[in-house]
Amino acid sequence: MWFKALRIYQLTRPQTWQSQSFEEGLAKQAFQPCSAQQEQSLGWVSPTGQTTLIHQQGDQWLIALKIEEKILPRSVINEQVQLLAEQRAASEQRKIGRKEKQQLAEEVKITLLPQAFTRSRQLHLWIDLHQQRLIFNHASEKLCELALNLLRESLGSLPVIPLNTQLTSTQVMTGWLSDQPPQDFTLLDQCELRDPEDSQAVVRCKGQDLHSEEIRQLVASGQQVTQLRLNWQDQLNFTLTDQLGLKALQYADQLLEEAADVNPDQDPLIALDAEFILMTNCLSGLIDRLIQLHEGLHSALHAEPAQA
Repeated sequence: MWFKALRIYQLTRPQTWQSQSFEEGLAKQAFQPCSAQQEQSLGWVSPTGQTTLIHQQGDQWLIALKIEEKILPRSVINEQVQLLAEQRAASEQRKIGRKEKQQLAEEVKITLLPQAFTRSRQLHLWIDLHQQRLIFNHASEKLCELALNLLRESLGSLPVIPLNTQLTSTQVMTGWLSDQPPQDFTLLDQCELRDPEDSQAVVRCKGQDLHSEEIRQLVASGQQVTQLRLNWQDQLNFTLTDQLGLKALQYADQLLEEAADVNPDQDPLIALDAEFILMTNCLSGLIDRLIQLHEGLHSALHAEPAQA
């Protein structure tokens, strides 16, 4: 269970969730497959394939959301709508308007949904009760907010907002590129820079020496860093974004081998335990360090969030 991307949220009020009541809340929104006329279904499933909906290692929890969607390509609907519109136009000797075609599209969708194939995916959420954080294994804001809304329904309330620090990531990364990052971070070979006065002016560097004079001149000209590829303590390579998210995580071989050594027989549950413990220890330290380098959490975290 090695997360490949992180989208981080912070609880604005301390939560002392108990696993039993928390799991009972998740069970109210347990996953059910799509019905014949349903385009999408989502709900909580066991992250381990067992019966429990929470995988616990001390104050680190892992839960999983399953999303099932009907595959109904727009091109198939359009083709059927065009055929029906032509048949109706010919039989009634009139032109079929846009509004009527939209109605036909809904009728076609209702007809085809029961026959459509389905696809499913899982979204894992790591709950760090010690630091009062929720961390998704995904970079998509839309998908993570969908999961948070369902979790809010499951629990009754969820006082949480995206991780927000005193300094922005753009400020911090731009400073690192113009000077030097802290000693426990190493610049790698990728970055993205944007002109703050022209959103279309973007420079993407890959396979570049980020210490070069050319890069420094771009920063000196006013370009701001919105993505930066880094290594932290020889444990992890990742891309830090201007939303204080992490992408394209690559764990050190030593860390992966340590997890494998815990479970020479490759028992799936033991493997998950080992990976989850090592991963959360590593990532918790990194997130804490990034917050420190961004001069701590923003005061807005102490405000009451809007409830969805």
